[in-house]
Amino acid sequence: MLQRFLNLLPICFISIALFNAQIALAEEKQNANTADTAQSKTKTNGNTYQRSKLTIDAPVALIEQQVKDIEHYLPGSEIKRLLVGPDDIITLMKTSTTSNSKGVVIFLPDWLQSATSSKAIEFLRNTLPDHGWTTLSIHPPKKPANYPSFAEKKTQRMEENKKSLQEYKNKLSQIMLSVMETVQNYPGIFIMVAEGENSAILVDLYQNNQQTNIPLPSAFISLSAHMLTVEDNTVFANNLANSELPVLDLFLRLDHPQTIYNAKLRQSFANKQMKVFYRQKQLINSSAGYYPQQQLLTEINGWLKSIGW
Repeated sequence: MLQRFLNLLPICFISIALFNAQIALAEEKQNANTADTAQSKTKTNGNTYQRSKLTIDAPVALIEQQVKDIEHYLPGSEIKRLLVGPDDIITLMKTSTTSNSKGVVIFLPDWLQSATSSKAIEFLRNTLPDHGWTTLSIHPPKKPANYPSFAEKKTQRMEENKKSLQEYKNKLSQIMLSVMETVQNYPGIFIMVAEGENSAILVDLYQNNQQTNIPLPSAFISLSAHMLTVEDNTVFANNLANSELPVLDLFLRLDHPQTIYNAKLRQSFANKQMKVFYRQKQLINSSAGYYPQQQLLTEINGWLKSIGW
């Protein structure tokens, strides 16, 4: 009997050792999980929240999404890519449907808009070919990231705004030069229609065309033009009044606050400089930001005829 007990003794020791090892492993795993849980928790206002371990992809850039939508929904015959430096941009072109071609109307929507998302420009882009115009709509470049600046000091804000806008102007001037190379292949005059901040920036580029080499259009039509700072709106009004461009300055009764507020400033500067070919007109709309389509077309056609086009 004793001999039999002695034979079973080593097996008991081995079983106990294995059991202790399993317990130790379980405790180690539990401690590791507790540490991970502690690291994945954060405290806010005295409350503890569990952090998610899920990986969330960054959202697609707005301009990239807009380009993909255009390529998906519009016929390929309207889409024309233009090379601008190392990059290319999307433009939408529709040729005149009449026997008497008047020229080309170039559209530049406001930044953050796509080549088709501005209802006024999209209407004109599709309608003017039936009136003898070839239309070309530009997909605008990305909005300056740090404009307007929120720096504490005014001088710092002005400096940062100037830097942000200059980078944007450089990009836009390259785009316009590439667009003009395309436009020159079509007969007739060319007219520029720009919206929002891009109206003001284009006028600035035209005023400095000796540096940018961008050809001046035969006429310039502005839709809801404005900038986002007092200083930039003053510069815009001064550039507009001193430019040689015939300008039709349209805005809405329900429009961007900066557009409405600074319309009087632009009219005042134009009157002071006795700018002959300048017409400002407020259109009545029922929905904020939406131009009445037929009235918009009538105003543009009437003004072009009044200046000889």
